[in-house]
Amino acid sequence: MNECFLFFDMDGTLISPKSHHVLSSSIQAIQQAERNGCHVFLCTGRGYGMALEYQQEIEMPGIIFSNGAGIAYQGRILETHDIDPNTVHQMISLISALGGGYQILSTSYIYQNEKEHHRFAQRFPQEYPDLSIEEVFRRKAMRSMDEYKGEAIQKIDFNFENELTADLFFARLPASLETVLSGGYYAKFGRRGGELMTEGTTKGQGIRRVLEMFSAHRHDAYCFGDSMNDLTMMQECDTGIAMGNGTEEIKKSADYVTDDADHDGIFNAMKHFHII
Repeated sequence: MNECFLFFDMDGTLISPKSHHVLSSSIQAIQQAERNGCHVFLCTGRGYGMALEYQQEIEMPGIIFSNGAGIAYQGRILETHDIDPNTVHQMISLISALGGGYQILSTSYIYQNEKEHHRFAQRFPQEYPDLSIEEVFRRKAMRSMDEYKGEAIQKIDFNFENELTADLFFARLPASLETVLSGGYYAKFGRRGGELMTEGTTKGQGIRRVLEMFSAHRHDAYCFGDSMNDLTMMQECDTGIAMGNGTEEIKKSADYVTDDADHDGIFNAMKHFHII
């Protein structure tokens, strides 16, 4: 086939929501697509450090990370769109005052307040019973806020106990920030959680920048997603593919709905479009 660009969301798309691993059929399909001349990118809400674990497993050359706030290719970070440090401080202070959990994402680590760090400490033993909690946090590049030394931040994730508190927070957000409802690890929070980046920063914007870097056209772009923060991906690629386990909103926006992430959805979609 002609040159193509493939963009994959991670949680719920590449990574099984049941086993929390990438299916061997997905790895096989992606590596065959690369041999066929396709350019392959992760396109994730995860920070760069957290995405590296899976990039190395799948052997992908490219990462659009932190919902489009950064782009890396062949192990080199090409660009980032950082949140103003004063704005970072204002936002995490406000989240704390409202009793919320948060994590801030740099190119190296994810730093979590005590509430968020505890939530993941409760969650991870169920998902990774064969690993110590310390090893899981290391692999996920997650640290506590007391280890934060002031490096540049590309994204803030947050969640609250109820929608009323979330609405109070949304009402006080500055215009300098882009807000999307939660995806990935935060999808279960719905309107009680979200992700903050600099204004105009989205996964779709990241895809647009990659295509510009390669002097490529959206006609050659395919994206795979499952949740709300993947909607802008669908808008920037001529072919948007929703996972069978995806939300109804993403399925309505997609050009094609494949099988779910636990039943060879990526492999089957790539076969359907003759990518492999």
